[in-house]
Amino acid sequence: MFGKTFWMALCLTGLAACSSLPDAPATAQLPWRDEIFGWDAGALSMSSDELFRLDPKLRQDLQDPAVQRLSAAKRLDHLVALLYGRALQAFPYAPGHSTPATETWQQKRGDCLSLTVLAYAMARALNMRAQMQEVPVAAQFDRRNSVDFLSRHVNVLLPRSGALGGTGSRLEADDMIIDFEPQIGSNRLGQALTDQDILARYQNNMGAEQLALEQPNAAYAWFKAAILTQPKYEASYANLALLYRRAGLGADAETLLRQAVALNDEDTVALLSLQQLMQEQGRTAEAEAFTHLLQSRRDRDPYHWIALGLKRLQEAQYRESIRALEQAQRMTHGFTEVHRYLALAYWRAGETERAREQLNLLSSLDTDSADVDMLRKKFNDAPTGR
Repeated sequence: MFGKTFWMALCLTGLAACSSLPDAPATAQLPWRDEIFGWDAGALSMSSDELFRLDPKLRQDLQDPAVQRLSAAKRLDHLVALLYGRALQAFPYAPGHSTPATETWQQKRGDCLSLTVLAYAMARALNMRAQMQEVPVAAQFDRRNSVDFLSRHVNVLLPRSGALGGTGSRLEADDMIIDFEPQIGSNRLGQALTDQDILARYQNNMGAEQLALEQPNAAYAWFKAAILTQPKYEASYANLALLYRRAGLGADAETLLRQAVALNDEDTVALLSLQQLMQEQGRTAEAEAFTHLLQSRRDRDPYHWIALGLKRLQEAQYRESIRALEQAQRMTHGFTEVHRYLALAYWRAGETERAREQLNLLSSLDTDSADVDMLRKKFNDAPTGR
């Protein structure tokens, strides 16, 4: 067991990668330690085809000529009915373990990456335009065996008009997002992901799972596979660096963390890990510089304030929640989750008029949202305030 708490980026549900990334590093020059971790190139593999391969019976259903002849709208209805059932019950969410499409379908559960892979593979079998994407959300953390996991979030965009591949804009009125955590995801476009991008995230997740289970050799193999699959995916470098730190390979860990920051200088996980590493090595001045840099990153990151506001709301610290969410509101436009959480925080703090103002803003942004009706009913049925 390790007494320290380390940080890891797990690609499940955080920050989207930069839309324009630098050139991929030369992976042959990275500090690999195959001999220490018993790496065997042929012992572990997962191809893109294997990840997206559908269950044979499901594929047969999707490729039925009668289904293929349906209009695009009807094929979408068919996909949704298969995923959620005719009663549109939620697909069971299983955090912390990613699975290929076939296994996800057979188990009828999975994390957001698993379910994104399944939905995308189904849409592709139905000859529908679909885009996997990583969407920016408030950071979520999970601690497992002295490792703190920062989760990221992916989902599937099914555009009914317009082109694929956008980022940073709002959806068109007739576009659809298949998202398995609708309260976490948003109605904005994310960073488009290719099959290889998703495969690297799957491999990264598998490495994270193995590290939490204290299986360093398997974790190394998965992290190395993720880097080789997509050398521009910075989280895999930060996570391999975490494994190196736990093995006492501080210099190698620093090299990988600096590579992660070079790929994405907004990667707070890599910056925090560098800060921790320098503190451990007694490099106080350098660690302090990273402390200030991290603080400035958080101060200008609306997702930090959203996450803090939601945390304080859950802790019944309503005034603190309002302050954080109001800061997020000043930094954003069109973020429905900010107005949703602010409405609740105002209501819990006894500010009913301001709560209703937020509901009206939420309604104007998302006219089809069930949240507005649900919150109005909640406010009408419950006593004012706490």
